[in-house]
Amino acid sequence: AGKIPLDGVAEVREAVDFLRYYALEARRLPADAVARGTFVCISPWNFPLAIFTGQVAAALVTGNAVLAKPAEQTPLIAARAVELLYEAGVPRDVLHFLPGDGPSVGQRLTADPRLAGVCFTGSTQVAQAINRQIAKTARPDAVLIAETGGLNAMIVDSTALPEQAVRDIVASAFQSAGQRCSALRILYVQQDVEERFLEMLFGAMETLELGDPWLLSTDVGPVIDEEARENIAAYCREMEGKGRLLKKLGAPAEGVFVAPHVFRLTGIEEMEREIFGPVLHVARFVAAQIDQVVDAINAKGYGLTFGVHTRVDARVQRLVERIHVGNVYVNRNQIGAVVGSQPFGGEGLSGTGPKA
Repeated sequence: AGKIPLDGVAEVREAVDFLRYYALEARRLPADAVARGTFVCISPWNFPLAIFTGQVAAALVTGNAVLAKPAEQTPLIAARAVELLYEAGVPRDVLHFLPGDGPSVGQRLTADPRLAGVCFTGSTQVAQAINRQIAKTARPDAVLIAETGGLNAMIVDSTALPEQAVRDIVASAFQSAGQRCSALRILYVQQDVEERFLEMLFGAMETLELGDPWLLSTDVGPVIDEEARENIAAYCREMEGKGRLLKKLGAPAEGVFVAPHVFRLTGIEEMEREIFGPVLHVARFVAAQIDQVVDAINAKGYGLTFGVHTRVDARVQRLVERIHVGNVYVNRNQIGAVVGSQPFGGEGLSGTGPKA
């Protein structure tokens, strides 16, 4: 732990959890279970070890061969994982490592008619393209297991414990520089408490340290690359130009950093796409309109994570029953589901359902 950033420690643990989970699940398979064939596993850069390992392990333990393509930004971590799997006894002829970008490697793999299925974690647009490709060229029983991003929302009502809610909002929106598919993107705060609540939130943001993730003192690290930095920064400049800025921090001059930003919206209806970085949007609501807020969230079509902070049990139940998402978090942050304990995955534009 002294040599690996804290997020890295958590990811190593999650990769181990995936391996143990699928090993145990495999024992529950019937003796006459038949493998499907060859799976393509396409994993993202933001969890370059855990998600990569989980996809590969799930396919292998059920008797399938695997063509593993990691994100083009993080091939070295995946390469080391494959080496360890080989050392552990996985035959080389059933696990093939195929690094490269989407057009030259990913598209060609998913277009192969011999595929039994694809495991994919990434953008909604790419998942939809893979789905169309499988329908066009793959055999009729080929499957797509996908988990994509979302416009993840949290509702904080007037009964919420503000210190707890602020702690969880900061973690959900800014931990890992907002580069989690489960990260909080839009916060709804009840109008009665909004002014005082935002004052606390902005004060908490001031304590965040941006810098080198290797340092234990760092709270927010860089984004993945210069392309991501410029895309997020351009969005922030646009929103600030529209007079939507509520709060922003400073960022280190060197490196691909984006400072945490908070922008004002009237609601999720104004969000056109997911901004994959440390950017939070805030909207207010009145208590009598909480059902309409949930309906607006549902209407966007995404359904990955949703958070609620309240001390009213009946409200929790009502929201849980009304919201259409894969994971609902009550009075806690909405990132960091634990393998084997909290099945993770989205619906609608956010994926094909829960995973381990």
